[in-house]
Amino acid sequence: MRCIIFSDVHGNIHAFRAFLEKLRKQQYDKIFFLGDFVGYYYNPNEIIEYCIDLEVTCLLGNHDSYFLRMLKAELDEDELVRKYGNSYRQARNTMTQASIDFLSSLKPSLNFSASGRNVFLCHGSPINPLEGRIYPDTDLSVFTRASNFDYIICGHTHHKISRKCGSTWFLNPGSLGQQRDGKGCSYLLIDFSIDMWTIETVDYDICELEAQVDRYDMGAERLKSVLRRTPSR
Repeated sequence: MRCIIFSDVHGNIHAFRAFLEKLRKQQYDKIFFLGDFVGYYYNPNEIIEYCIDLEVTCLLGNHDSYFLRMLKAELDEDELVRKYGNSYRQARNTMTQASIDFLSSLKPSLNFSASGRNVFLCHGSPINPLEGRIYPDTDLSVFTRASNFDYIICGHTHHKISRKCGSTWFLNPGSLGQQRDGKGCSYLLIDFSIDMWTIETVDYDICELEAQVDRYDMGAERLKSVLRRTPSR
């Protein structure tokens, strides 16, 4: 079973379209998205509609959850905008009811069998599937559920990971929409039948996204600077 797995697109339609171009040249059996359509950037509705059309199996991300809770007045919109930018207002103004219903149907984790391998997917971590974080230097031994799975594949941190703990591989495809490790926007291509994978990077025109930031969040330099971050030493 050959799969494409991506995460944390965060409304970045420019990177997503470049990703779709790469998909046209690759062979795969199934696509999974680990969550976070919403937050930071401005086109989550269009990306949701693409994922529905492509029959992508999607998980709920923490920002998707924040957005749904905002619509129910459980979280304050102004506070979310202060933390994460006007992407939340843009999502409220542009999200169709069909897309909202789709988000509302999602769960933050999924487990399945692929080519005889037990696989656990989540947005965060096995302990906290929605909000947990696994970084490249996280102590993996704390995730006792790992013994039940051959692969645990997570998103959320925007950091690419390929590490083994005991008999379990921990993988993170990185972020397709907002890279934070200085290694580019990316996704995972994995063939479970032969236990082989690569983390593929996606090149796109960052200037187009920066122009959107200037349009919707003038002065929010943090939303632009992260896009051009380089690897730390």
